[in-house]
Amino acid sequence: MKVDFLYNTILGRLLMKLILNSKALPLVARFMRSPMSKTMIKPYIKRNNIDMTEFAGQKYNSFADFFARKRPDRDAELETDTLISPCDGLLSIYDINDESQFKVKGSLYTMHELIPDDETAKKFKDGLCMIFRLRANDYHRFCYMDNCKHHFSPHWIDGKLHAVQPIACSKVPVYRLNRRQWSILDTENYGTVAQIEVGAMLVGDIVHNKREDSALRGEEMGRFELAGSTIMLLFTNEAKHTMNLLESFNGIIDSEQELQINQGDSIAHRH
Repeated sequence: MKVDFLYNTILGRLLMKLILNSKALPLVARFMRSPMSKTMIKPYIKRNNIDMTEFAGQKYNSFADFFARKRPDRDAELETDTLISPCDGLLSIYDINDESQFKVKGSLYTMHELIPDDETAKKFKDGLCMIFRLRANDYHRFCYMDNCKHHFSPHWIDGKLHAVQPIACSKVPVYRLNRRQWSILDTENYGTVAQIEVGAMLVGDIVHNKREDSALRGEEMGRFELAGSTIMLLFTNEAKHTMNLLESFNGIIDSEQELQINQGDSIAHRH
């Protein structure tokens, strides 16, 4: 079903409301985890033009198994002060203003809405927000964006499962309403960083790998299951002013422009 129909027509919006408030999504998610869903894999690959070269020889027991497929580990940027992309997707960047707010596609977001812990949310006043939107053809595992001394356990926020495409973001405050979880990373080069994983339509789980102490840049952190999703990184004002963004990313701040990026690609260096 087309996302623009669901969000741009009266009938579509009514249908979307019925879907989000019914048991339809859990039933679909259950089917996607069953062996019967394997017949959907090849058409999905073809429809979304997914390059399966890195996954040659892998077998999948269900669509969910295919969607959470793991590719061979890649070498991430190893320079000691490098900030890398945690995932494949489209990157947009926004300044967080002195009222701890930023705007995406006409929707205003506050730090408190994203992180309902006021003391933690305040840390990102005048900081920077990076949004990575994963699409159907992207790899849906994500990694650590910097060396981390400590990774605080994720906090779960239940919510809706709106799509994360631009048309949906322009109609509803997706990142405020959707199911999500947030963690605090104590990073080596960029201080306290909040990472928020946002679920999208059909996403049944956001899975974090178990970890209690430290992690290395590029090490797998977790995965999404069943549908395209979003990762948000929040940086403090101090980190923002010690960050040298690559020139191509400097030009997109507050523009709502999205640039393609791959997991492990360099975004910035610390100066």
